[in-house]
Amino acid sequence: MAKMKLVPAKKKVTFKFKAPENVHEVKLAGDFTGWEQGAIFMTKGRGGEWKAQVALEPGEHQYKFVADGNWLTDPAADRQASNDQGIENSVRVVR
Repeated sequence: MAKMKLVPAKKKVTFKFKAPENVHEVKLAGDFTGWEQGAIFMTKGRGGEWKAQVALEPGEHQYKFVADGNWLTDPAADRQASNDQGIENSVRVVR
């Protein structure tokens, strides 16, 4: 009998980004969206805070916010990491 490989359960993770009031659109792009191709549109809340909720597998996930076309790191990220192009990405650790 073949052993079944257990797949870790995905967890809902909320991403928040505080943007200036004049920002019209914020997207969440990362290794879990195929970066820009599958970027997730975030919802604007009160005081310029944008939110998106994503189901992610446990592990480390690199991402950035795209505010009106500008790629920005997350100051509230678990940490920052350089990608293969020497550019900083934000890292979210899901346990």
